[in-house]
Amino acid sequence: MNLAQIPVQIKTNSVIRIDARRYVAGPPGDQVRVFTEKESGIEKPFTDHAILHMMRSGRITTDAAYRALDPSVTENLQVDWAAFSELEQKSAQFKYPFVKAIDELPIIQRDKKKFVMPTIERIAAEATGDSGPNKKVSFRSARTWYLQWLVTGRDIRALINNHRKKGNRNARYDDWIKEEAMEGIRETIMTNPSTTLEVALRRANSRIVIRAERDGLKRPNLATDEDRCIGKHLVTRMVAGMELYDITLAKHGKPEADLLLKAVRSGPSCSYPLEEAEVDHTLVDLMVVDHHGRVLGRPWLTAIIDRWSRMILGYSLSFTPPSWVSVMEALRVAVQPKEAFLQRICAAIEREPNFNNKWLCYGSASRLFVDNGPEFRSASMTATAQALAMQMVDLPRGSGWLKGRMERWFRSVNDDLFHNTPGTTKSNIRARGKYKSDKNACLTLEDLNWLLAKWIVDVYHVKTHSNIHEKPLDRWTRGILEVGERPAPPDDIIVSLTGKILRQKLTRNGVFFEGLRWNSNAFSALLNRLNGANSVTIRIDPLDLRKAYILDETRIADRESWVEGDLHADEETAKSTLYQYQVKRKAARDEAVENLDPKRLTQVARTNKEMFDFVHDRKKTSKKIPRKAARFMTGGRNASEHVRVARVDASESEQDVGAHDFHSDKLLSSPPDERGPYRDELSKVTNAQNPTLPIDVAAVEEATPKKSTERNAMPNPFDEPMVVKRRTLD
Repeated sequence: MNLAQIPVQIKTNSVIRIDARRYVAGPPGDQVRVFTEKESGIEKPFTDHAILHMMRSGRITTDAAYRALDPSVTENLQVDWAAFSELEQKSAQFKYPFVKAIDELPIIQRDKKKFVMPTIERIAAEATGDSGPNKKVSFRSARTWYLQWLVTGRDIRALINNHRKKGNRNARYDDWIKEEAMEGIRETIMTNPSTTLEVALRRANSRIVIRAERDGLKRPNLATDEDRCIGKHLVTRMVAGMELYDITLAKHGKPEADLLLKAVRSGPSCSYPLEEAEVDHTLVDLMVVDHHGRVLGRPWLTAIIDRWSRMILGYSLSFTPPSWVSVMEALRVAVQPKEAFLQRICAAIEREPNFNNKWLCYGSASRLFVDNGPEFRSASMTATAQALAMQMVDLPRGSGWLKGRMERWFRSVNDDLFHNTPGTTKSNIRARGKYKSDKNACLTLEDLNWLLAKWIVDVYHVKTHSNIHEKPLDRWTRGILEVGERPAPPDDIIVSLTGKILRQKLTRNGVFFEGLRWNSNAFSALLNRLNGANSVTIRIDPLDLRKAYILDETRIADRESWVEGDLHADEETAKSTLYQYQVKRKAARDEAVENLDPKRLTQVARTNKEMFDFVHDRKKTSKKIPRKAARFMTGGRNASEHVRVARVDASESEQDVGAHDFHSDKLLSSPPDERGPYRDELSKVTNAQNPTLPIDVAAVEEATPKKSTERNAMPNPFDEPMVVKRRTLD
């Protein structure tokens, strides 16, 4: 082709190419000529001088020259440049310096070899590295590249080598083989639970062999393994060519497939603070311990975020799983001023409040976006929303993008705080690796609560947000100045809504619940007013166990109808929430069970059995002896013996009997006993206690008269009257 004489004849209503775009030429005019674009219908006027300049520069070509291009070249023009492989892009980048140098030559020299070859050699010498030519570029190749590039409107995509179209294009497998392989994939890969590609390959091979034998078809022999008849990459390529939606649909069903592949959109927007808020729960990626170092597990975090300013309105960090209690705790913090909340957090770890910024959020939001959790559908939550004049907005299932702000904040607090703290569990097992979370855990729940509050107030609120391009604290302050702040609801409304109501018995020891006891003088007075009716209604604040309240049914119409009682427990229990106390109590019980000594358990069981057998044997004795008979068998002692001790000393029987002179004038009887009249005492003395005294036989015989005459001869002391004198008590 002689580039100096471009064979372009512009006839009326003929189709030409201007920069590779099709135009329909209009009739010649006096000054301009109008060309209408074929695809869009846009009319473009050109002067004769402009038309001549475009023809000489090669911008205007015939439509026939474009249609004469290789189909692969025109197909490349429909493909985005980034869609080509790196090798294909480098092939075009290698050709471009050659065609550009030819285009800079005078139009009369562009098809002359003696002018083009020096240019080709110069460009080839300048090419270095991997962009240099693998072989010498000929004049014919360079001219072909230039004409393709010129006709396509100087598009670099016309210079691409179509490596992806190289190779054998004939099918290696018959259609029935592919059908059997696909059925094998459906039976293995597209099932729940799914299997591996190796199992799918064996199943596809079995189906192909069986069908070939059954229908008399030729079995393929393209495998390198003696146990297979098909190549190992056939199943891999077929699975790779399948759509992910179809695979997920077959494995897990339509809801999971829709959730995996549906487009994620941004949530609805709002225009001022507290117009809309989001609430959600997450399990913290961190292990915490108690004050004794025992691992308690991962706490739950319930947070509420303002959708407009991205400020955190409130949160709840506890072991309470997602429930009405955790939502009420977070909502209670969100609607009230934060000074008391921060003071309580610092006091729990004995630190002074040292926050560098203020947490200015309080007041109830107009709308609260919640998911379909049961805690948001309870009667207590409905009553709370009515008391706070707040609308609850239920989000449809599978629409997490409507709460994207809350989900994004959870990821931020995990990445910035929890994942960098000892005891972290990371987001998954792969990220955690061999890190021992439970062994490295060292923070209590109170410590973590302070860390989270510190991070929210002094890090997150004063850091520029990537979406709003503004600090949440500055955005909140600006919005409040524009629309005004909302007052916090009264404390009595919040406390009454967040209390746990139950029926218990009131005694003089107070009320008991879960091993905790509350009592006060007011409880005793209430017990007196109830006149013995001890079944009462009590209210316990799950967030503060230091107080319990009993409804005084005698003053039901009075505003002060709730009677207050104090918790009788240690300081650690008083600082805990109800669920924290329950978790610690269960952990202590579990630890006691784990550390149980079998030997000690056996010893206790044997001791109890020995005591039981002892009592049981005593119960098997004969009937009881009558009381009157028992007196003679027991020495005559009675039930009042411990009150009035007997006058007779049993030890006196061991002493010698003294002599009595009945004729003495000084003989006096013993003084009367002050405790009452004399009574006989039968002393039962055993031989072991009072041994028998030796008897002098000779003395006894000498003192005993031998005959009655001698006995009569002896004087009788009783012949004369005996005088008995009694001494007076004074």
